[in-house]
Amino acid sequence: MIGYLKGTVVDIWEGAVLLDVGGVGYLIEMPSSFLSRLPQAGNTVQIYTNLIIRDDQINLYGFLEKKALMAFRVLLEVSGVGPKLALNVLSVLSPEELIADIAKGDTARIRSVHGVGKKTAARICVDLKEKAAKILAKEGMDSSEMESSSPDEGGSVLADDAISALVNLGYKPNEAKRVTAEILSKEGNIGLDQVITRALQLLSKVR
Repeated sequence: MIGYLKGTVVDIWEGAVLLDVGGVGYLIEMPSSFLSRLPQAGNTVQIYTNLIIRDDQINLYGFLEKKALMAFRVLLEVSGVGPKLALNVLSVLSPEELIADIAKGDTARIRSVHGVGKKTAARICVDLKEKAAKILAKEGMDSSEMESSSPDEGGSVLADDAISALVNLGYKPNEAKRVTAEILSKEGNIGLDQVITRALQLLSKVR
């Protein structure tokens, strides 16, 4: 694994930078938000990288910040999200915005990214919600808007998050509300991912 590369900017192309490191030119794909921040050709820069080898392709993906690299790797854990789509997401959202939105289950800004539909946005939030919350806590980032409500409000927050995720997955609001209420009335200590998994099982039987 190549952790980072420090070298001279040779050229900046659409979607990538050519970096000279000891006489070897590395082509590094980057989010557009970071490409715009690179120094001009001839200047030195350090880029945190992630090497991905697939079939007959070897690709380097780069970021100017460690937290962006972390966000990129987290996104790749979601089924259906590849490197290109992850780069698109980080071209629109900063790592802080992305992690905060995932932790809150807010898909609005994620859906605005080119190539991300409702189902993919919902899947990102559902699959990474717990991990995002842990990252926020670890980094000491603002989590005041997350589901930090009092215990008696917890069920309502959980229900709202589950309903929102199901609607984003294409189900009608009344279907989502009905099945979520049914699950929460029967289950005691249950997490969001478990509610959604159970809901999808029940809804698939109905359809």
